[in-house]
Order: sequence, then structure tokens, then C-alpha cells
Amino acid sequence: MFGLEYVLAFIKVFFQVGFAIVTAIPFTIAWNGLAPRYLGFLPTIYQHIPYWHVVGLLIIIWVVGEQIQKLTPKIVKIEQRSETEIKD
Repeated sequence: MFGLEYVLAFIKVFFQVGFAIVTAIPFTIAWNGLAPRYLGFLPTIYQHIPYWHVVGLLIIIWVVGEQIQKLTPKIVKIEQRSETEIKD
């Protein structure tokens, strides 16, 4: 079909961006509430991270994770054999 793989890729990216937008809400609230109190040794710029920066970080983490997953070889390969194949 014409361009079906492009449509599916767009839908996947659309859902990932939506997931990042929703996930960033509690993360931003938690970070901006706890960082000034418990991470006072960090520079001020890291103690209050804007919401859209967190969304961008989540998208970057997703893209880098996808690339690492594609580049990493499979460490464990599992095969299942029946007993009749083993006896032969």
C-alpha cells in the first residue's frame, strides 16, 4: 500500500509525543517541588526545570533509547526444541 509505513510511523510518533506531554506533568511537579529542598547543591537552573524542557527531554530519551535498542545485539538467544529432535 502507498505510504502505509509512513502513516504508522507518524501515529507512533504522535502517541509518543502525547505520552511525553502527559508524563511530564507529574515529573515536573515532583522535580520542582523536591529539587530545591533536597538538591540544594545543584545550580539554580537545575532546581527549576520548565515543563516544555521536561517534555523535550522525554522525547530525546525515547529517540535515543530506540536507537540503542536497534544497535545493541541480542545478548541472550533462547531456543526451544522438542524432545524428539534431541533424541535423534
